[in-house]
Amino acid sequence: MRSWFAALLLFVTVALPAAAQNVARDVVVRSSLSPASGAVIGQHMSLYIDVLFKDDMPRPPRVSIGEVAGAQVMRLESQATTLNDRIGGESYIGQRFEFALYPRRGGTLAIPAAEVTLLDRAGDVTGNVKGQPMTADIAVPPGIDPSGPVIATGSLKLEQHWLPAQVSSLKPGDAVVRTIVRTAAGVPGMAMRDLVFTAPPGVRVYAEPPVNDDHIERGELSGKRTDRVTYVFETAGTFSLPAVVQPWWDLSAKAVKRGEGKALAVTVIAPPQPVDWKRPAIAGALVIALLALAFPRARSWWTARHAAWLASERKAFADLVASVRHDDVGAIYRRFVQWRAHIVPPDTLAPLAITLERALFGPEPAAWSPTDRQSFLDTLHKVREAHTAAQAPVAPALPPLNPTT
Repeated sequence: MRSWFAALLLFVTVALPAAAQNVARDVVVRSSLSPASGAVIGQHMSLYIDVLFKDDMPRPPRVSIGEVAGAQVMRLESQATTLNDRIGGESYIGQRFEFALYPRRGGTLAIPAAEVTLLDRAGDVTGNVKGQPMTADIAVPPGIDPSGPVIATGSLKLEQHWLPAQVSSLKPGDAVVRTIVRTAAGVPGMAMRDLVFTAPPGVRVYAEPPVNDDHIERGELSGKRTDRVTYVFETAGTFSLPAVVQPWWDLSAKAVKRGEGKALAVTVIAPPQPVDWKRPAIAGALVIALLALAFPRARSWWTARHAAWLASERKAFADLVASVRHDDVGAIYRRFVQWRAHIVPPDTLAPLAITLERALFGPEPAAWSPTDRQSFLDTLHKVREAHTAAQAPVAPALPPLNPTT
């Protein structure tokens, strides 16, 4: 029994590896590129790996390519091509495997050797062989920025759509959706690099995952990628959503071309804030009625005092502050003119007057933003405090010489 196990162990450790080596010796791996030279950045290059077996191929092997620095490599989802050849007078049969290689930078690309896993008829691994490493020189055409999303193809089309199509009557919180569709010959959607979508302050950008829809007709690949982004407007104002550009190298014309989605100007208007004077008016009317009916003398006193209050600087200032809080520039200006009549000299209010007149009467009236409102209020209080301090009587520095009881 022991001698039987020893013989089995000797077979496993010696005979099987020797058989795998024999199988590997009967396999030829060839690598080639198309185009073999003259490729440019972003161009589709076909990497062919031919695996040939002497006399018989038990089962198609598994073929893989390691990472290529500076390039994107993809295995094309197509059936491998059957090959027949004679090498050294011997008959060989095998298959050709195709990979798509897209250079992302100029210079020399180092392509590692293909890894080939050999299988028997049952699908079990019988060995591994390698192809040959390769290099490819990639050119950067004049006028092409290698850091951008460049594509090299025979034809490219970029389409842009907005939803809603008419961006009018927008208010804070509303959104518009931008859709960019790129179609290129010989370039799958996965090989089209991301476009850059930016927005000015006050606008948020939300990008959805891209959608790829490739087609192969009569052996010709047509790649299609759809990008969709949503712009959400947080504040009122006028915004310019920048254009997006897809530069590409026309392989037929040998020229730089551009696909462009044009910019869009959007105006967002804040809704007017309603003014509710009903409750204060009703309460005031009730108080006046009670005083008039119950206290005739108090009514007379109150009437005189109320008239003085209505004509006072304090009342004019209170009305002005209340109007500022409601963001009605026309009402603010009227209250400002009334209050300005109490200020001596009125020239100290020139900066505030200019701010209001520009917002109300300018050729392109500016939006009255919360920042404008707060800045106006702060300046208003400072001017009034300076005016009040100037009007206050100055106490004498020394007590009177002859104080009276």
